[in-house]
Amino acid sequence: METNMENPNINFPEYGKQCEIFVPFRGYERGTIIEETERGLMVELSSGALIELPRDEIKID
Repeated sequence: METNMENPNINFPEYGKQCEIFVPFRGYERGTIIEETERGLMVELSSGALIELPRDEIKID
């Protein structure tokens, strides 16, 4: 299991927070932020799917 020290991409304030997706992805409108990337944030949906979205396409709770 990775820790924040082992993976710097998960050591940021938004990690683990819920978010609203402005343009739904296959019917999913909400997800959990799991990683910061060069292009934005990686969001995990309840189906287990991972999608990478720019910060301006989500609203963080």
